[in-house]
Amino acid sequence: MSGKLVAAAVVALPLAVGGIVYASTQAKSAEQAQQIEAAIYTCPLTGEELPCPNCCPLNDEK
Repeated sequence: MSGKLVAAAVVALPLAVGGIVYASTQAKSAEQAQQIEAAIYTCPLTGEELPCPNCCPLNDEK
């Protein structure tokens, strides 16, 4: 009976570790997507989506 328990542990452990690694990777991907969305700035003059507020024509120093 002990042999079956060891075999089950040998199979279950890599699956559990793989699941944890996969979940961690997915969480990081979601965080990165939110950061990219948060970095987009919409110019009030043109309505364009720009990478930063300084890219807007309203902020051009002449």
